[in-house]
Amino acid sequence: MTYDQALKIARRARDEALRLHGQDWAKVYEEMRLREQRDPELARAMNIVGRFEQFSTRH
Repeated sequence: MTYDQALKIARRARDEALRLHGQDWAKVYEEMRLREQRDPELARAMNIVGRFEQFSTRH
């Protein structure tokens, strides 16, 4: 998986979480954590993207 592919996957998941929860970043964070646990592709994408940006749910 390339960085660009990973970024698209992570942004899509973030945008879906934002649509569900609005600007409540705590709930968006929780939603992203749950999605990472259920979707191995998203977890891998977040791992790749998180190395370069403060986008990953892992701190």
